[in-house]
Amino acid sequence: MPHFEERFTVNAPPATVWAFLLDPKRLAPCIPGCDDLEILDERVYRLQLTVKVGFLSTRQDLRMEIVDVDPPHRLISEGRGEDARLGSRVEVRNSLELSPANDGSTTVAYASDVTVLGRLGSIGDAVMKVKAKELAGIFAHNVKSALESANPSPPSGERAG
Repeated sequence: MPHFEERFTVNAPPATVWAFLLDPKRLAPCIPGCDDLEILDERVYRLQLTVKVGFLSTRQDLRMEIVDVDPPHRLISEGRGEDARLGSRVEVRNSLELSPANDGSTTVAYASDVTVLGRLGSIGDAVMKVKAKELAGIFAHNVKSALESANPSPPSGERAG
């Protein structure tokens, strides 16, 4: 089961980051391979994800549910997806932890455990881990970029450019 983690800092306060992470329409463009997102209710979402892993391309119909929430500090979600064409299934558990930094920014710690079954799972753990790490890095970069472009920090003569 691949496990991956990412930690990054965003120049926005925790409440702003929290609101962003709980807004599926704003978050969806940050999720690598997300083709479509449908809100089923306030805690359940349906995503269509297309991801190339090794020599296979998978289109997962994924149902994600927020299972634990401690605003604005922690969010845990679980989901299951299926690619009937490949005969593959994915199970995922994600956690997001937000902590304030001294300068008014927020540190985001993201972790995910993924179980891949069927043909896609036959690719091998090493390939899956590389892909998972790549996707976590893209997600972190996209969230940071989206939040910081929406909340630009004031110019500072002390900040390195």
